[in-house]
Amino acid sequence: MMVLWVFVLLIGLATEFAFSMKGEVNTTRNFKEDAESYHLAKAGIHLGMAEILAPARFHALHSDHGLITGIPLPSGIKAQEEATIKEKNAYRSIKRKAIPLGRGTITYTLEDENGKIPINQATRNILVKVLTTLGVKIGENRDIIADSILDWIDVDNNYRLNGAENDFYQNQNPPYFAKNGSIENLDELIKIRGVDEKLLYGTNELLGLNHFFTVYKLKAINPNTASPHVLSVIFSESQMKLIINTRKEKGFYDNSTSDYFIIRSTGRIDGSPTNHTIKTVIQKISGKNGLKLLTHYWDDNSFENIIKPEFEIN
Repeated sequence: MMVLWVFVLLIGLATEFAFSMKGEVNTTRNFKEDAESYHLAKAGIHLGMAEILAPARFHALHSDHGLITGIPLPSGIKAQEEATIKEKNAYRSIKRKAIPLGRGTITYTLEDENGKIPINQATRNILVKVLTTLGVKIGENRDIIADSILDWIDVDNNYRLNGAENDFYQNQNPPYFAKNGSIENLDELIKIRGVDEKLLYGTNELLGLNHFFTVYKLKAINPNTASPHVLSVIFSESQMKLIINTRKEKGFYDNSTSDYFIIRSTGRIDGSPTNHTIKTVIQKISGKNGLKLLTHYWDDNSFENIIKPEFEIN
């Protein structure tokens, strides 16, 4: 009996040791594959940066390729040849999905922030137009939100007719102060009087403020990449129709270029569920010494999945 109990004890210890070793092996493998997928994702970020640095005649949206870069025309080109090149070879077509590298793949996307409105420079009229487009009731609610956003951004403590300053926010639970400075992240809007998650992020049926605004100081809004909803806010109805029809006809409206871009890159290991996603916001700056890139935001471990965007060309 003693021998049998010793065998039972040894079998139990061996089983526990085996499970412990299996867990250690899985942990080590996951750590190794996560490190590999991270560097694959980082390689995708650099591929996106290379695209941004490329000379561009325009930036526009394509229904299949996403953000596209127009190829600059050769100097001294004749008018007839120019029309032919615009028709047949207007933009660079670059593979961004499932790019093989080592024992894994890279998938990355480029998004244009210049298709949105800089919220820190938005006028009250623009804010009211956006809120009206989002279905906020005309009158008190719309005016409260518009004035409160402007009060949040300005540097003084004087509130507008329907706005809010420290006296309002100090009565919240927990209390806090108005920022009285530029909005650095759109999530800040949730703290502003009248704004809730539904209005900020939208629903399955309605757009949110995040579809219209960006926190970055853009050189200009790009009509080639702005959604019809954004176009309806910043242009007259006739101008908006002209832009949309021209985009339908030739793929872009004019030679507008962008300077702020979002890159999302995911690295995946073949035969493994492990993947790693990085998100960054890059500014393209033209200077005396040529082009350079400035990183404004970097999320080393983004949980946003890369999904093919539903680009609004119409």
